[in-house]
Order: sequence, then C-alpha cells, then structure tokens
Amino acid sequence: MVVAPPVRKARTAPKSSLREPVGGSGTASAKSLRRPPVDVGDRRIYHVTHVANLAGIVAQDMLVPDAGDTAAETDVQVFSADERAARRGTPVPGRDTVVADHVPFSLTPNSSAWESIRAGIDDPRIDPAAAAAAASEFVVLVSTIREALSVQVTDDGISSTGIVVTDGYAPGPLTRFATTSDDVQRMLVALGDEDEPDALLRAELLAPGVFPLASITLIGVANDKVRDEVRGILHAAAHKPKVAVYPPWFQAADEVRY
Repeated sequence: MVVAPPVRKARTAPKSSLREPVGGSGTASAKSLRRPPVDVGDRRIYHVTHVANLAGIVAQDMLVPDAGDTAAETDVQVFSADERAARRGTPVPGRDTVVADHVPFSLTPNSSAWESIRAGIDDPRIDPAAAAAAASEFVVLVSTIREALSVQVTDDGISSTGIVVTDGYAPGPLTRFATTSDDVQRMLVALGDEDEPDALLRAELLAPGVFPLASITLIGVANDKVRDEVRGILHAAAHKPKVAVYPPWFQAADEVRY
C-alpha cells in the first residue's frame, strides 16, 4: 500500500507562551502543592524520530544526544541546524551540561514541535528534510518517567545525572528548569494540572547522556506498512519493544477523530 503524503499548509508556528521564571525552587502552583503526593512514574514520555534513523538506534542499542562524544548521527534530522545550535548553547542551570547533552522527550504525543510536522506548519525549529516528510514516515518511541528516573543526588541536593524537566521550549529565555528530584516531581505534577493542558505541549523531559533502547516500551507507527518495516529493523535487536499502529498520533490536531 502506498501512503500519499499529506497536503501541507503554509501556516506560521505560533509563538511560545512561556511562563515567567520564579525564584528558588517554586516550580509548582500553590494549588498543586496542597494536593496529596502524586505518583508520576507511570506517565508516558515520547521521542519522535524518522523511521530512517531507527536502524542506527537499534545498532547502538540506545538513543544518544546531539552533543558530546556519542553525538547522534542521523539520516534525517528532526531539528534544524539553528535549533541544534541553540540547544548546544543553552546551559542547564546548576549543571555542567547543555540541553544538547540530553535526549529530549515530550510529555504528550501532541507536542508543539511534532504538531508542526504533522500539520505542515512553518516552524524554524524543524529541519527542512523533516518538514518535507510525511508524518507517516516518523515513529514515536515511548517510555515512562519511571524508566527515565535514574536520579543520583549529590550532598548539595543537585541531581547530577537524573532527568531534567522544563516547563516550556528548552532553549527559550523564559523557560524554567527543574533539576533536583523534588523540583522535578513538583514540576511534573504542575504540568499535569488539568487547568493547564497547553503547558504539556511545550514541556520537555531531558534524559542525560544515552537512553537505552531497553527502556523503550512501545513504538507507535502510522500504518501497517511502517509497522512491518519497524518489525524488520527490530528483528535482530536484543530488545524488541511492542510496535503498535495508532493513526491519531500522526494526524494534525484538528484532523484527529478518536
């Protein structure tokens, strides 16, 4: 079956609406802090990549960040050159790392960057090759926050190797970073607030260093053709995540019919 590329619309990406930074570690609203503890470990996280990149991920048995000694070599870049440069130049507060030292995940399958690809929105964050590709050519690698939480805390309370969570587009000048285990928990709870659903579209979870393929629990694909291709790529892999066809993840938000 031949999948026709979607009709792409020349639309302009909406400007990010990032919240104002706050002092100290107050990464959650007063309302969320009054709530009982919430277990966020089972929440899913999502990493979108082109199917052409999957063989390299399987060969390395891991996802690798864009910077550092293990910098990713991909056939189809998702982020543009300017976006990758911005991520390499944005430090993570309290750590000797930059955003590009981490593997990026979103907290929803409908993140703003992925929506730009699905809907054909003109977005400077997206590489031209990725923008020209059909959404059905991509795969969504799924894990959970629990899998990503390998937090080590130093004497001063700073998480030296654990995950980082942002409340917006990571290189954005007003984006806040949660880097300690307590702040990560608070920000994840705040981002899950039903009164702020749009916050999830911008938020990122940054996994430091490499992210093992064994921690990927599911690969979402657009159709049977891509499912068969992915299963073929995974044939020799030590870890074979479940491969599921779920078209809504690959449709523009205004086209989804559940």
